[in-house]
Amino acid sequence: QHARLLDALLGALTSSSSPDELSETWQRVAVHFDLLLDRPEAVDALEQTILQLAVRGLLVPQETEDESGEVLLEQIRAQRQRLIDEGVVKRDKSLPAIATGDAPFNLPTGWAWARLGAIANFIDYRGKTPTKTAGGTPLITAKNVRQGFINREPREFIATQSYDGWMTRGIPKVGDLLVTTEAPLGNVAQIDIHERFALAQRVICLGLYELKMSGALASFLQSPWMQSALAGQSSGVTAQGIKSARLQLMPIPVPPLAEQARIATRVEELRRYWAELRRRLTSMGATQDLLAQALLGRDAH
Repeated sequence: QHARLLDALLGALTSSSSPDELSETWQRVAVHFDLLLDRPEAVDALEQTILQLAVRGLLVPQETEDESGEVLLEQIRAQRQRLIDEGVVKRDKSLPAIATGDAPFNLPTGWAWARLGAIANFIDYRGKTPTKTAGGTPLITAKNVRQGFINREPREFIATQSYDGWMTRGIPKVGDLLVTTEAPLGNVAQIDIHERFALAQRVICLGLYELKMSGALASFLQSPWMQSALAGQSSGVTAQGIKSARLQLMPIPVPPLAEQARIATRVEELRRYWAELRRRLTSMGATQDLLAQALLGRDAH
């Protein structure tokens, strides 16, 4: 019953078609808030709902004075061309535009659709396996990229003298995004490693042409909508994976840059709240277990 109620109320949130409808639905959720969020898995479900609202433009208000997403895309196209002219980025074949009828859903005013490959330089070491060493330059693999963060364990390395010969397809930078393409598929994390590191296969670095997009874009890629889209484009028998060419074609909403900053800030605030709520619920559950054991032990005597 709890699961059904949670699914119904959170489902009503994500199906809201306007901020006003969302506000009305949220009032119904708020009435049952303490009842609903009484276990960590319920907090997980709420987090996914919030990310879904973010990618659809319902998490923060739109501001009429913000420069549009289309203006941002024009600036990105100019930046990409400069990098191509300088030889920093290779010229790839052009990506097809997203026709109005092919858009996955309607966007708020001021937002635009783009292909992932149009907003980031894809740094992909698929097909190459480095020789690992006991020490040297850190190697980041798919095992290190968790959903939302990079875990430095397990620690693996390549020889320091091999770094330049290995990292010939591009160098990730702080703020770029890492996306796992297989085993697991679709984990997304912002790079927060300031020391140089090597990148293994099964992880693609999205070298963003506009680093200020990093926070909001990470949330969009982690949203249930995008995770489902990634799964739908995957292939494989023993393990589901997605090729770089398909990932580049994936459509992604592009809000005005100022709104992206508001989205990233809001999601970060909520994530701190979710973490604290999970901690309290876990602690409460442990206390309840200890109490139950104590009572059972007392009964046994």
